[in-house]
Amino acid sequence: MVPADVELSVEQRILEAAVRLPAGAMPTGWAALRLAGAAWFDGAAADGRTPMPVPVLLPHASRLRGSGVRVERTRGSLPPPVTRHGMACVPSEVALLHELRWAASLRRAGVMADMALAAGVVDLAVLRAHAATRRRTDATTYALQRACGECRSPKESEMLQVWGADLDLPRPVMNREVLDLAGRVIAVVDLLEVESGTYGEYKGAAHRSRERQRRDEARADELRGVGLEAFVLVAGDSERVWRDRMLSARGRALWLPEGRRRWRVGAFVPAPPLPDEDEAALDEFMLEHYRALE
Repeated sequence: MVPADVELSVEQRILEAAVRLPAGAMPTGWAALRLAGAAWFDGAAADGRTPMPVPVLLPHASRLRGSGVRVERTRGSLPPPVTRHGMACVPSEVALLHELRWAASLRRAGVMADMALAAGVVDLAVLRAHAATRRRTDATTYALQRACGECRSPKESEMLQVWGADLDLPRPVMNREVLDLAGRVIAVVDLLEVESGTYGEYKGAAHRSRERQRRDEARADELRGVGLEAFVLVAGDSERVWRDRMLSARGRALWLPEGRRRWRVGAFVPAPPLPDEDEAALDEFMLEHYRALE
């Protein structure tokens, strides 16, 4: 065990809970998703600071004492476990359904589903099939109906949700290459409505440097030059501002038929995979923990 006065990492918190579990019990929710490789699930509440209890799935008759855990129970049989870094865990699709039940809002539930899909740890068809066999909260139903596997960040998910759920606009594509007519890649844009020729970008802290701003402006000039209209969202904007900018950009857009466009839609560009060294480091961390228990 880690000394009580030492602040625990996310993985250590999961392990501290796991070693106390009765037979057959296993981590679920955000903890199982984290161990599966979905780094966004960091065990923090929506404020980004408050640690959330480690969710665990127990057989109905089992008991668990102590703080720091959130207990899920089932009267039926437990799902077949999957092994993550030497630890039995709930399969990712079931783990996500458990986590969605605790979502603080519909928006947060939508981000959860999109980030699990972006990490490649859940399959949407399998997820929906599991959900069809159980009772669902409004947040779960919402998240699975509009889930998108093309968002690479939480803010992109929120952008897409404002576009679709708040404004009821047609589903755009996300993180697509924009090509000129010669096939050259001009840019990869966060959101693209092909029919209108509108694209959207979220600019966080990474875009604040002078060099990045220079590149962003040159890129925007090229996209404007082929007839695309932009809206830009930045940290601190309210969602009302987001909605106004989206609608204004669509109002300015050219809405050209495909044959008259000076641009084409290219391939989807996924998020980069977790580096192998990070995966190896987590495996080594788990191994050291089990050695300490011997």
